[in-house]
Amino acid sequence: MGGRRDARAAILRKRRWALFALVVIGFPVALALGWDAFEAMLEGAAAMDRHFRFAEPARNAPLLAAFVDLYYSQVRGAETRAVFAYDERLRLLPSYLQQLEMESNGKRVMADGTPLVGHSAPITWGGVGTDAQHAVFQLLHQGTHLVPVEFVASIEPGHGLDEAHHRQLLINCFAQGAALMAGKGHDDHARAYPGDRPSTTLLLDRIDPSRFGALIAFYELRVFANAVMLGINPFDQFGVELGKEIAKSIENEGTARFDASTRALIARAFG
Repeated sequence: MGGRRDARAAILRKRRWALFALVVIGFPVALALGWDAFEAMLEGAAAMDRHFRFAEPARNAPLLAAFVDLYYSQVRGAETRAVFAYDERLRLLPSYLQQLEMESNGKRVMADGTPLVGHSAPITWGGVGTDAQHAVFQLLHQGTHLVPVEFVASIEPGHGLDEAHHRQLLINCFAQGAALMAGKGHDDHARAYPGDRPSTTLLLDRIDPSRFGALIAFYELRVFANAVMLGINPFDQFGVELGKEIAKSIENEGTARFDASTRALIARAFG
């Protein structure tokens, strides 16, 4: 009986913390969006949760994405993953995913403390699609690194501009994926594209609160599935704490115990 009471108490504590997080973090979002939009976002996330829980593995979107992630990191040796949003409304998505994926699954030991076999989470990076085309796609198409690429776009635009503007945006998104896959031969090696570069496209009907909630839940569940298959705990961030501890030491204890380069930096900055 004692074990059951302890288990029930643990569940109640988790539920209280979940309610606390919803109120503290969700309340400003609800104020900004309005309750109807906030509720739709939560329902979209819940729909993705249900899909993840009940869909068979062969049709389970977060699970399939996690399998792909592990294939490229563990089997193909890809150390990074790039995400490009072809919609200005999702411009902060790559930054969000950087924290979600690298803070959660950037671990060197498994949940039982034994060393992790193989790679942990890849380095996540990215940007807005059209800007990136003129900045980083050169490396993706012709560089020596294998970088799985993820495109995120919406069929319905979020602006009142000429429809041709959004049409060209989507065409560019689709063209980049096709070019990464197919490549193009040329007698001049500098003008040849090897192709066989992996990419995935998430094409939403539109970006509304419900679909946005589902999109965020998709990425969260994908990270969780990766953590389970890697055997790590995605819910601690001890690596984040180390820098904070050292910062407190510098502030409170001085520089005597630090290395020469750190002491020199502190001396130059603060005298």
